[in-house]
Amino acid sequence: MSFLRRMKRGENMDIWPGFVDALSTVLLVFIFVLVGFISSQIYLSQIIFDKDSSISDMRAKLSDVCALLKSEQLNNSDLSEKNASLVKQIADLQNTVETLQNMLATEEASRKEKQKEMLSLQEQIENLSSQLKDVMATLAAEKKTAEEQREALERIKRENIKLNEVSRMSRYRSEFFDKLQEIIQGRDGIKVVGDRFVFQAELFFESASDELSDSGKAQVSELAEIIKEIGGKIPDGIKWLLRVDGHTDSRPIAGGKFASNWELSSARAIAVVKYLIGRGIDPKRLVAAGFGEHQPIASGRTDEDHAKNRRIEFKLDER
Repeated sequence: MSFLRRMKRGENMDIWPGFVDALSTVLLVFIFVLVGFISSQIYLSQIIFDKDSSISDMRAKLSDVCALLKSEQLNNSDLSEKNASLVKQIADLQNTVETLQNMLATEEASRKEKQKEMLSLQEQIENLSSQLKDVMATLAAEKKTAEEQREALERIKRENIKLNEVSRMSRYRSEFFDKLQEIIQGRDGIKVVGDRFVFQAELFFESASDELSDSGKAQVSELAEIIKEIGGKIPDGIKWLLRVDGHTDSRPIAGGKFASNWELSSARAIAVVKYLIGRGIDPKRLVAAGFGEHQPIASGRTDEDHAKNRRIEFKLDER
């Protein structure tokens, strides 16, 4: 306003300061505007940068989604192919099931038919079994009769053989008796009891001893010669042996070598057998047994009864 007034008054004025003021004002405005523009540009650039980052992220995600979609499409294609294959397999299985059902129906019908045949065969088998039992019973009765007859014949044969052997053995036993009786005739302390020769123990042993005396050895030597003579005549088919039995009286043993009459009687029988073996008698033809005081031949309690019970017995027997 001051400038215009000055122009009207025709005053000579210097306009430069005003121009500088105006220019400064314009410059300030321009700077302000420029600063605002730059600030807005910076702000917009930041926004645009953020948007670009978001767009890049979205593009990356979109790329991933596209890749995933492509993968899913491939999987879907594979699944479609598999589905088609499964559909075909199901159709084939259905055909197979139908075929198997038909076969099962046929087999069931055949089974029923066979079952009828089996029932018929079973009835026939039962009838045949019944008939077979009757036949078997008849055959068993006939076989039993035949077996009984055969067993009777075999028994008769065995008895005949045994009788023949017994007869022959009796002959040899009789000869053994005769020979032994010739030797012992007239000797004291020796006698025959049934089918046994009984020697008083004092002829062979001292009291409570199992060692043969000299007289006992002489007696046994004579017996050995008779056994060898008779044994040489007996056929090999006859199984014979000489039993030597030792007996004691009932009085218990008081101390000494033997704890009981059992042991003493057994030891004496064994001593006689050993001496016979030493004189050439086959051991398989001899047997020794001890009876202690439990087989007395005299029941009294006198010294004479005790002496009778102390004895050695010999018996020629079959095995």
